[in-house]
Amino acid sequence: MQHQLEHQSPQFAVNSQFESFSALKHACTRAALLDVYEFVPDKDLDRYILKCKDRECIWYLYASTFSGTDIWRIRKSTQAHSCHGIQHSGHRNVDEEFISTEILPKLHSDPKFTPKAIQNHLKEQYGVAITYSKAWRARERALNVINGSHEEAYNSLPKYCQEIQRSNPGSTVQLDIDPTTNRFKRLFICFAASAMGFAYCRPVLGLDGTHLTHKYQGTISV
Repeated sequence: MQHQLEHQSPQFAVNSQFESFSALKHACTRAALLDVYEFVPDKDLDRYILKCKDRECIWYLYASTFSGTDIWRIRKSTQAHSCHGIQHSGHRNVDEEFISTEILPKLHSDPKFTPKAIQNHLKEQYGVAITYSKAWRARERALNVINGSHEEAYNSLPKYCQEIQRSNPGSTVQLDIDPTTNRFKRLFICFAASAMGFAYCRPVLGLDGTHLTHKYQGTISV
């Protein structure tokens, strides 16, 4: 599938604003306008020049930040392309950051949106081929935005244990951490309300475990 580059888009007009450089770059890439961007050295790192991949092309965009903010505004823009657009299956600015932002709405509505489906989506929408591994990494990045990372979850365990004991007095919570590596070992939770309810149950005790499939593995026993 070949895509003709967009011309005279209002979102790239002079004085148009973007909440961050990532938002500006994403918008350019999404419109299939950009394949090379060149950084203009500046002591405050607040100016960028963006150019078309074709060095003969006249498309040009100059943007800078508002002082003391991360908001970017387009100062100069020549939007008419003199080239014929992207005529290849790859696109180096279609990186994990761009893909993860692109698929966020789909992952919100369908958590089972697979890497293969992501590959097909990029191919159908933009005519760009990406590897399965890049699609998988972009999906993991997007899931971290939605759910947070496993590392953040483990770091929150002490606070979670305190909250259990605060909200359900009498509960038993035991968090074990390896003192040499400061890494999580195990966690035992017995809610007071559940423990009191056992007094009225028949004397039958069952134990089951669910194996975790994320990168840290482990088992949840109930």
